[in-house]
This record gives sequence, C-alpha cells and structure tokens, in this order.
Amino acid sequence: MIIKTKNYAPEHDFERVLDFLSDTYLETKSLANHFPNRFENDKDNYRDGIHLWEEFDESSNEKKIVGLSTPEKKFLYFIQIHPEYEYLLTEMVEWIVDHFGSIKDDLKKEQKLIIVCLDGYKPLEEILRNQGFEKTSNYGYLRFRDINEPIHQYSIPEGYSIRSFKGKEEYGSYTEAIRKTFGHGEFFNSEVVESINSNTYYNPELDLIIEAPNGEIAAFCTFRMDPKNRITELEPLGTLPNYKKLGLGKAILGEGYKRLKKYNPTLLYIGGAADTSGANRLYDSTGFTKKTRLNVWKKDFQIHFFIK
Repeated sequence: MIIKTKNYAPEHDFERVLDFLSDTYLETKSLANHFPNRFENDKDNYRDGIHLWEEFDESSNEKKIVGLSTPEKKFLYFIQIHPEYEYLLTEMVEWIVDHFGSIKDDLKKEQKLIIVCLDGYKPLEEILRNQGFEKTSNYGYLRFRDINEPIHQYSIPEGYSIRSFKGKEEYGSYTEAIRKTFGHGEFFNSEVVESINSNTYYNPELDLIIEAPNGEIAAFCTFRMDPKNRITELEPLGTLPNYKKLGLGKAILGEGYKRLKKYNPTLLYIGGAADTSGANRLYDSTGFTKKTRLNVWKKDFQIHFFIK
C-alpha cells in the first residue's frame, strides 16, 4: 500500500468524501472530523484548497480516501483524517502552508493562516504547536443530544401554529427572518435557500416554522439528516426578536424531535452552537447537554515567505 495525494475533483470525489466522513465517524466515533452534511453544505467553497490523501493498492488498483484538507473560508482550513493515518498530519499541515503560500493575489504585508482543531485533539494540536501555530480563540461549539432521551414537555401560545416550511412561496419571508434573527446574512438569499434545499440531507418534513397569529414567521429550525447514515444536524434554529420569551424555541424543537424520531437518527448535533446565556439555557433544557469546542490555531506569515 502506498499513499498518494491529489486535488479534489467534485465529479469523481464528492460522494467518496461523504462516504469517508460517514464511515470514519461510524467506525471510530471521533468528533475531530466534519460530519458529511457540513462538507456537502460547503462543497463549493474554495474547492481548490480541498486536497485528498489516498491509500493506493497497486495489486488491485483500488484506492480509498484516508484524509483531506477542507477550507471553509479564505485562509482558514480544517483537516479530516482517519485515526489510523494520523502519521500523515504533519504532511497535511505542510501542504496547507504551501497552498496558502501559493495564493498570491490577496497577499498583504502580513497574512494569517488559520487551522481549526477540535479542543483536546492532541495529535494535531502538537503538530500545529511544533509548526509555529498558536491557539488564539474559540471558533465555535458542537452540541450533542442523546437520541434516546425523552422529549421535553412544551406548549405553544394560543393562535400560533407549527408547520412545515412551504418552500419557494415563502423564500422571501424566510430569508428576511434569518436576517432579523441573526443580524447579518445579506448573502442569504432565495438562491442560497434553493441550493441548500436541493442537498441530499434536506427533508421538507424536518424543516419547521412557527407561524404567528398575524401570519409572520416567528421561529424556525431545520433538521438535516444524512440519508445514508442518519447523522442529523440541527441548523438553523432561531426565534425572531419580537417573539422571544414565549417558549417558541422549546416548542419547535419538541415538535422537531417527534418528527425526527420516526427516521431513527444515529446522531443529533448542532455544528455551530451559539454561546449566549439564552441559547445555552435552551440547549440544556432540550437535551443538548454534551458540548465540545473548536479552537482557532493561527500563524502569521510575512510577505517575504511567499516570494520565490
């Protein structure tokens, strides 16, 4: 067996990457890698920075993915690796540094490279430290809910109703609700919603809205289930500012858990959990009690590093 590397070719590699992420989690239960729906959701972002490491069997010409780099933003990378191949981590970090150095169009006098790492994932943390990276801040939290935990009690105020998202006919009101709730998201338009809803993990029955008595969207959440392994992400989840403190978050999650249960999920998680006091109370009261952190590891480079 030998290890070869290659650039990502979506027409050949997209399904293979999803299978690798799914199979690796189901085999190892490691949280260090992306779950498949996160990769699918970001599959078109900076794809020239997606690079594969494959084990190649010369006798059979068979190959399998054992690791890959996945950029989520410009100059910000994640590493996905099967634990049996962690000896490749140094090579993978070095490839990311070299690739970063090849992007000359956006260079300033000083440029920062970020690699995001699961808190406590010592094999990668040690390599990043040895390569001159410094852990600087929190990139986000993962929250998990035991799929066997009983569904919490909830109620919905009189005149409000929980229903499935209607699709194209309310793309406009939905994108407006996203912007009002999160205070940003100008990029989040009807075309983005259409793209998300065309992904394999999208199930209209698990895309929920609470409608206020005046017909407005008051709260929303979507459960994104991978159809192959039934790993499920809760994203997004929000209540509009004018409708807070009515118990709508607990209500829409309770209804969502009921709908989700019949699909027999293998894992339920939040990939970018908010860390406000209100969000934490909601997560804890609805079963998302397990929490882990993603950390930013940063390294500064001077312009002379890139000049050949």
